[in-house]
Amino acid sequence: MCNCNIILYLVLPFFLLLSSFSLDCLMSIKDSLEDPFNFLNTTWKFDKQTEGFICRFAGIQCWHDDESRVLSISLSDMRLKGEFPRGIKNCTSITSLDLSSNEIYGTIPSDISKLIEFIIMVDLSSNLLSGAIPSNIANCSFLNSVRLDSNKLDGPIPAEIGSLNRLKNFNVANNMLTGPVRRFINATFPPESYANNAGLCGSPLKACVTKRIGFHHILLSTVLNRRVQFACGFVTGWSLFTVLGIYLFFLGLPGVKKMLLFINKRTKVMVIDGNESPQREEVNNDPKILKMEKIVTRMSFLELSKVTLNFSQDNEIGNGMLGKVYKALVPNGWTVAIKRFHVSEDLEEEFVSEITTLGSLRHPNLVPLIGFCSERDERILVYKYMPNGNLHEWLHSTDDKARLLDFNLRVKIVLGVAKALTWLHDGGNFHVVHSNISTQCILLNENFDPKLSNFWEATLAKTNDIDSNLSLFPIVECLDFTTYKKDVYRFGVVLLELLTRKKSYILSCSSLNLSSSSFASPLDVDKLLLGQGFDNMVMQLLELASDCMKFIPDQRPTMQQVYQTVAAIARVHDQTEDSEIQLHVD
Repeated sequence: MCNCNIILYLVLPFFLLLSSFSLDCLMSIKDSLEDPFNFLNTTWKFDKQTEGFICRFAGIQCWHDDESRVLSISLSDMRLKGEFPRGIKNCTSITSLDLSSNEIYGTIPSDISKLIEFIIMVDLSSNLLSGAIPSNIANCSFLNSVRLDSNKLDGPIPAEIGSLNRLKNFNVANNMLTGPVRRFINATFPPESYANNAGLCGSPLKACVTKRIGFHHILLSTVLNRRVQFACGFVTGWSLFTVLGIYLFFLGLPGVKKMLLFINKRTKVMVIDGNESPQREEVNNDPKILKMEKIVTRMSFLELSKVTLNFSQDNEIGNGMLGKVYKALVPNGWTVAIKRFHVSEDLEEEFVSEITTLGSLRHPNLVPLIGFCSERDERILVYKYMPNGNLHEWLHSTDDKARLLDFNLRVKIVLGVAKALTWLHDGGNFHVVHSNISTQCILLNENFDPKLSNFWEATLAKTNDIDSNLSLFPIVECLDFTTYKKDVYRFGVVLLELLTRKKSYILSCSSLNLSSSSFASPLDVDKLLLGQGFDNMVMQLLELASDCMKFIPDQRPTMQQVYQTVAAIARVHDQTEDSEIQLHVD
């Protein structure tokens, strides 16, 4: 007993010290960042300090609820302003940091590994960070995911970063980086991870070109070039003057007007990112393009550039793996969402897949694809605009926003998604597996009706009477049982994310026991759902999520069974009178 007391006296001060560090850490973060919407000011209260009180702060997750050791900080999309908070070094046990979609400016600290030494995931995307990526980040040896995309970073990707042998996710797209793409020890990343960095080169981007030239060659070349330029300029100018004089003599001024009119008809000006470049006015008779025109309307680049004010940043409403999305009002009065793909030949297949599936399928719970543009390197898709954004934003931005998603509304969303997937899996004359269901691709219209989007990874199964329009899509002979069950699993993750408000990467990799018995003390359920009279229904949906996410695909239900379960719960709450699934092509 005496030894236990001695150990307690030795260990207790250590844990008290850790709690004190975590408290200093969060107070420092709050003090160092401007908070225009008073999110931190209203939810981070330090006046009543009880055991584990900081663990109840919004965006904070602790290792354990009754000890104040911060495990993760998630403050995404809160419009926080300021430099990277150095006080975070006092959160000595943090493994995950998400400050994405804010207004964090300045440089990434050159000693960042000393501030977040044991970090596993860091997301600083969609901020205003500038300067170079510090080589010191390579000392964060536990890193599994790094997102620095959509900032103003410049300079090279440091060579040292390639030594991060645990890295599984890396994204530096939409910056101003230069130099070669680095090779990583245990991973390779797609072109989208480096897109929109004009100065980057090397696999998987275009090859780097290096030229070595001596000083005397440069000097000699300069002298010769100047002499040649003078001679060529003189001869060319004199020749043009002579030819023009003869031409005017024989044809007169009307001939000149005809010549200028001919040139004007053969050339038009394309405005891209503020730069004018001539483009020949040629009709694209590519059979693939002509076939896509039979599915959705083809639009011109100049027309789309005009309605987005030359793809102005003021009109930008999203930035994803494939490209940026802009909101625009087109001449017929519709408000549309225009997705401009990143310039990359590797995205051609995704572009065609989106058109040939989403353009050919019509269902109340699929986002309508209105048109497309394919000119030179430009690939653009035009959708009907969804004013309530995507489900992910509603679940993970603020408690106030999530509170608007009451239980009835969440059931309505789940029911619509289940109905769409059931229809896709067994639509009669076609079978489609989405393959990429997530809360990000579930869009919400003005009535919060869910609309599935992002069909660029979808797979289509061949049937006898399949629409010939779909022949552009990579069709397989048949879809095996496990292929359908991938969608069922992803649906389970979405359902669990909607019930717990934990992000999908945590749910997919977590060790949560999803059986209903594990929620006898419902610590993992979104507290906004509890005590509203629907606890029993919440447990039923948790059980359904558990069934959908079973390890063995054979043991997962079909989407039709999933839909019937959700529909039964919805009927209890008067959410729908639809008792049967309508499987028909609209």
